[in-house]
Amino acid sequence: MGMMWQRSSSSEAEDRETLVVAAWMKELASLPVGEGPLPDPTYLWWKAELLRRWDAQQKATRPIEVGERVQIGVGLVAAAGLLVWLWRILPAMTPPSMASITGTTLTMGLAFTAVLLVGTAALMVRDLVRRN
Repeated sequence: MGMMWQRSSSSEAEDRETLVVAAWMKELASLPVGEGPLPDPTYLWWKAELLRRWDAQQKATRPIEVGERVQIGVGLVAAAGLLVWLWRILPAMTPPSMASITGTTLTMGLAFTAVLLVGTAALMVRDLVRRN
């Protein structure tokens, strides 16, 4: 008995939906149709041609854009690796007599380079987000 009740309520909902759609279709059919002039076929052809060319251009430049992104990513990773390597190696290579001056200068230089590297990475990520 429970199944029959569900079936009847389902068909009642479908009947109500059908009546609403039929009423809307009658209302739509009663609206006047505007007899505006059709667009110029030449204009439509030029627009379609422009869209086709734009699509072809997008497809052709997609590998270049991907390559640029990969190149920037590899460059940033390599620069970060070089920065870490220099941070570890350079203080050990300075002569003891210049250790305080060179150590401070190296630390400031490497810190400045790290800030530039992080800024470049942030700009790259921002551009990637804007493109997508």
